[in-house]
Parts: sequence; C-alpha cells; structure tokens
Amino acid sequence: MPDVPGFSWVTPCLSAKDIVYIGLRDVDPGEHYILKILGIKYFSMTEVDKLGIGKVMEEAFSYLLGRKKRPIHLSFDVDGLDPSFTPATGTPVQGGLSYREGLYITEEIYKTGLLSGLDIMEVNPSLGKTPEEVTRTVNTAVAITLACFGVAREGNHKPTDYLNLPK
Repeated sequence: MPDVPGFSWVTPCLSAKDIVYIGLRDVDPGEHYILKILGIKYFSMTEVDKLGIGKVMEEAFSYLLGRKKRPIHLSFDVDGLDPSFTPATGTPVQGGLSYREGLYITEEIYKTGLLSGLDIMEVNPSLGKTPEEVTRTVNTAVAITLACFGVAREGNHKPTDYLNLPK
C-alpha cells in the first residue's frame, strides 16, 4: 500500500482494485493524487460523455468482475448526479450524471444479481432551498434505490416470449 500523506492511521479493508468511481468531476488535487497513487479505476464525466454510460458500465463490470464474480457493494452519492436532479445535497456541482444515467447504472447492477450492499449518500434535505428541491432530491434518491432492487423504467413484467404475439 503506497503512503498517502495524512492517512497513515487508516487500515485498508478492501483493495483499491475493487473500487470504481463513475461520474467524477470537480476532483481536487489531493483527491486526484489518491486516485492515481492507489491506482483506483475511475470514469470522469468527460469519459461518460465520450463513451456513453453503457460502455462505461461494460468497462466497470469487466474491471471489477472479469477476474472473479463476487458481491458488489454500491455506494451511490447523489451529488454525483447533476444538481438539477438532486439540489438538496452538500456539494452540488453542475455537469453531473443525468437522472437516466443514474437509473441505468443501478438497473445494470441489479441485473448482475451480485448486489450485496447499498448506501445512498449525500441526501441532505436541510440544504434544499425550497420544498420542491427537497422533494426532487428525495424522489430521485428513492428512484435510484428502487432500481437497485429491480424496479425497471420499462415496467416489471415477464419476458414477452411467453406471449403469442402476432407475426
């Protein structure tokens, strides 16, 4: 484990190879240093824009699960979404993930069948400037949570192969 100044008191409990960040923006120099020195895999918003969220998820799963299928713990910080969707958060920064991208990430994680733990972080109703901002943030966090457990935007129904569809 490389020495990270100011963090010598921390005992690592998981490998940096088991972490992927998606949608980074506004990363300060100290955070960037930690990402680089530990070799943490990340996708900036520039990469999300360039590759598309589908490709980002393919690469993230390949990186995390290519060696071995194992449980996934998702820590979803709502401030990773654009503040137009989650304004009641501590660090709203323009240019974040869209609502649809957030749902796509969680829907894809659900489809793996490997989700074992979930944190929804950075929801802070006391920071909403209006009741509407609080409601929008909470509703988005609830939708993200539900998608983790299989509530799909297309609806929850059986595959159509059991239907006698007209040809």
